[in-house]
Amino acid sequence: LGIINAVAAELSPSQLVELRVQKGILKITEDGAVTTAGGVAGGSPGAYADFPALINADDVQAQGITGRSVTVAILDSGMAAIAELNKDTSGVDRNLKRYNSITDQEGTHLDKYGHGTHVASIILNTDYADDGTMRRNSIAPDVRSVPVKAFDQYGQGTYANVIRGLDWILAHKEEYNIRVLNLSFSAPARSHYWDDPINQAVMQLWQAGVVVVASAGNGGPDAMTIGVPGNNPYVITVGAMSDNYTPADPSDDVLASFSAAGPTVEGFVKPEVVAPGGHLVARTRTKSTIAKQHPEFHDHDKYFTMSGTSQAAAVVSGVAALVLDANPGLSNDDVKCRIMASAKPAVDDNGQ
Repeated sequence: LGIINAVAAELSPSQLVELRVQKGILKITEDGAVTTAGGVAGGSPGAYADFPALINADDVQAQGITGRSVTVAILDSGMAAIAELNKDTSGVDRNLKRYNSITDQEGTHLDKYGHGTHVASIILNTDYADDGTMRRNSIAPDVRSVPVKAFDQYGQGTYANVIRGLDWILAHKEEYNIRVLNLSFSAPARSHYWDDPINQAVMQLWQAGVVVVASAGNGGPDAMTIGVPGNNPYVITVGAMSDNYTPADPSDDVLASFSAAGPTVEGFVKPEVVAPGGHLVARTRTKSTIAKQHPEFHDHDKYFTMSGTSQAAAVVSGVAALVLDANPGLSNDDVKCRIMASAKPAVDDNGQ
């Protein structure tokens, strides 16, 4: 794990004891579990949030700003081989490379769980209805993509696999012009943010100029529930809001009850922004684990309804791609400032 000057290894208890007394070992961290930050939602595929219209992304797309010049890396459970995800609006293949950090292999590694496909669809889906209009829109339909698989068929991951994926992304950042990284997962904060190995890797990517967008986590609404890497002060941490199934009426929009809240242990205000994360409908294969577990939220064709800060983070990753497509000279700090400056105040269930 060169990105953090570390090595991941499986050790017996006796080997661990022996390692602890070796000179040059700065720290030993037990591998931890990481889970995706999206869950099934109420409602039905027929009652979905028109998330591009909610944030006016449709107006930006109408100006010809669709993310075409930007590459987004998506570290998740993979991405299904679906034409509307693999090709942009011109029918050009925009999938630059796939990487599986679990097996440390490049190539075709698909999404058996379904979460990564759903997240990717929110960012870049290009599904059109028969009349030529976009049926289920996305935020940045023409971005190029680099799916990185770090979560298994049950949506479970480890620190080691996530960091290995982040290491690969940093190594290939220039080759694929990766400007945005979507991290729709969360792990409990077990230390100060700077001591956490995932956060250490994320900070390397931010230092390299990548706009890192992370889920706040779904452990809300209590304070100090922001997970890793959302507790990292550098990244754009995203909470979830709901339109209450009335997208035309912003007066009843609320912060989703599951959305994790700050501050962090270090006192940082998190999340920086909230985005549509309630009952979002996006692509996921019927054979994926999550669709099989919850068929009531699948239309048995293409679309699945989910809620979570995972989905909200995907919305903001798409926004970051649009910002960079229109202003390619901006730094990641500039992009974060512009997104924060353009965000509207959110309210909770009590109208506060």
